Amino acid sequence: MLLAIRLKALLKTCVLFINNLPRKHFFALILLFVFLLIISFIPSQKLRKKTIERQLVLPPMSTTAENYAIAEPIAAVKEVYSEVFPDFSGNREVQIEIKTGDTLSEIFQQEGLSAALLQELLEEDKQYLRLSNLLPGQKVKLLINPENKLLVLKVVIDLANTLTFTLKDDQYISLLEIKKGEWRNSVFQGSVTGSFYLDAKQAGLSAGQIQQISGALQDKFDFNRQFRLGDTFHILVSKQYIDGEYSFDSEVLAILIKTRLKNYSAFLYEDGRYYDQNGLGLNKAYRRSPLIKRYRISSPFNLRRLHPITKRISPHNGTDFAAPTGTKVYSIGDGIVVRAGYHPAAGNYIVIKHGRKYTSRYLHLSKIYVHKGQRVTMDTLIAKTGNTGRSTGAHLHYELHVYDRPVDAMKARLPLSKEVPRKQIKTFMQRRDLFLKEMGETSI
Repeated sequence: MLLAIRLKALLKTCVLFINNLPRKHFFALILLFVFLLIISFIPSQKLRKKTIERQLVLPPMSTTAENYAIAEPIAAVKEVYSEVFPDFSGNREVQIEIKTGDTLSEIFQQEGLSAALLQELLEEDKQYLRLSNLLPGQKVKLLINPENKLLVLKVVIDLANTLTFTLKDDQYISLLEIKKGEWRNSVFQGSVTGSFYLDAKQAGLSAGQIQQISGALQDKFDFNRQFRLGDTFHILVSKQYIDGEYSFDSEVLAILIKTRLKNYSAFLYEDGRYYDQNGLGLNKAYRRSPLIKRYRISSPFNLRRLHPITKRISPHNGTDFAAPTGTKVYSIGDGIVVRAGYHPAAGNYIVIKHGRKYTSRYLHLSKIYVHKGQRVTMDTLIAKTGNTGRSTGAHLHYELHVYDRPVDAMKARLPLSKEVPRKQIKTFMQRRDLFLKEMGETSI
């Protein structure tokens, strides 16, 4: 009873309080009451654990075995996803494909590399003679550190040759990598209908190979006058392939020309010279020196020589003759000019290839009388001595390379005789018979 009286009194007090409120406060209280009433009717929700599912997509190079992914080496993944694994070393890589007119000097200037650095590299390149005359299609790669110092220079010369200069102990070390590739033999044959040159081209022989054929038999057979309608030629050629692609390096291994009166043959031996079926030389032998007279050797072949200009230990891959400017220089043997031009360190120079085995080089010349692609004999005047390039005086720098390695030309074994030596005649005959068999011939 007492509780009811108290509640009635409290309600009366509240009504009296509300009636005495200002109009604005009254309406605010009503809105608050309505809002609380609405909130009370909204059902409460319990938080549930949700599993977020995402499809895992493996990289394209990843493979699977059964139901498990096979992990790949991090290096392999880095090559494909370089943006995921950036190079934090700070070194800068530059790759350029040479176009007509491009020079290494211009490339260095564009990359902010000094002319003094280029001269240092050219001096090191003197043993290769490749940097001064870059050809269209060749590729140049440079690795430069954050201080703009050249760490590596790589020149992809062709399919078979890559030249690299690497900075080591503040000195550039050069390395010429040579891919040996695969040599494959092919037989070309045809009948003479008019011009031997045109008929040989029709059979698939190149201009260089035809020149090599005529050069091998030039003292035995007149290609312009002795051929008659119906005469046949049979040629065995070896071509070099690098990674399955023809490198355009080839050699004529055997020649057989059949006429109505007589057959003529030539076989290339290991010394780079041609001999007939009996082992008699068809070309003149090599000479020991490219000069007619004897001149003092001012600097011999020396792989540990102290360079007279740079004062560093630098191999001297050739023999220097103290010949005055203008002295006549002759090819040491039959061959083809593969390079002739100017190099800032070597001056005017000539490189002659004598078959697959021998190569000769002539540096610091005053005049050059031959051109690239020209076939020469031992009697050919190719140049005159001089003092061009980085040189301390007039002289001839002469080099001899055997299978692309420099040797002492004054001591190396050279085929100086006019026939196959008796100790090697059996080997020559076996080689001859093998060539004939490949050509489908049993006898000459």
